[in-house]
Amino acid sequence: MKEILDTWFAIVNPAAGSGKTLAQWRVAESLLFQYGINYKFVTPETKIGSVKLITKACNDGFRKFIAVGGDGTVHNILSAIVEFVEKARAENPEEKISLMQFSLAVLPIGSGNDWLKSHNLPAQHTKIIELIANGSFAPQDIVKAEIIDPKTGKIANRAYMANVGGYSFDANVCDIVNFQKTQGITGKMLYVNALKKLALSQKPFTTKIVCDGKEVYDDMVYSISFGNGRYSGGGLRQTPSAVMDDGLLDMMLVPRIPVWKVFLNIGKLLNGRAESVRFLHFNRGKQFEIIPHGQGQLVEIDGDVIGRAPLRLTVLDEQINVLDAQVAKDRARS
Repeated sequence: MKEILDTWFAIVNPAAGSGKTLAQWRVAESLLFQYGINYKFVTPETKIGSVKLITKACNDGFRKFIAVGGDGTVHNILSAIVEFVEKARAENPEEKISLMQFSLAVLPIGSGNDWLKSHNLPAQHTKIIELIANGSFAPQDIVKAEIIDPKTGKIANRAYMANVGGYSFDANVCDIVNFQKTQGITGKMLYVNALKKLALSQKPFTTKIVCDGKEVYDDMVYSISFGNGRYSGGGLRQTPSAVMDDGLLDMMLVPRIPVWKVFLNIGKLLNGRAESVRFLHFNRGKQFEIIPHGQGQLVEIDGDVIGRAPLRLTVLDEQINVLDAQVAKDRARS
């Protein structure tokens, strides 16, 4: 096993912030220098390139990572770290490697920064870097998402979730947003505009939900959100009671209802009172299975569309260390 390095590895996403990432990163670099934080950085142009660089960094002994970008950058780093740990264990069972050896921070750039809200993190880079320097980190759960091939029952695709995932309507919105981004369309209204576009055309589909081995729903589904964190879609709180280190995953399900009822209650989805909406269904558990009747609908994990259900979501037994402002507040009070 290689020597563990006391150096941060920063993945700078050049596509975040409408192409303004590198300029903001230069300012952040000076702050890292001021606080005496050792670091190395890379600017991968593609997701595949990013995964390769993160995997190599893990293999070279890096255990501390900074996502310079948005939620997508956090998701890519987390997934690459978990894949590295699982592969290392499979190849050498005696290797003493754990996800708790890894730390993950974020320097938010761009419009998609919902993950940091659940950790009470500020948007200002000066405050973020101060938290990094002070070691303000806390354990966070990781959720494994597996797309199941309905014909063979084997795993067709796998991803790891840091924040929030969605099925059907939520995933279709993300699919539209992601396509628009590939066309160079950016802005904070991307998600809202896609939501409006789909609202009247989205159809419900019959789906069975199994939570921790028990069937909890089998009927028409308009949309489902799964939350490790509380925020998604630029501030929506579809899983407002989610706790990121309780070993459980929260679910909010929208059944077949008139669309106007959803929009009538949109304020409650924004202010954290979604659980007071009577027609919504909520559940919490360690594992969920999404079993469609007929063709499965799209699934998104942290905004990344990974395939179609059947889907299995499982909270891992291990956690990873993430930057959390509450740690600093607790220290100040003690």
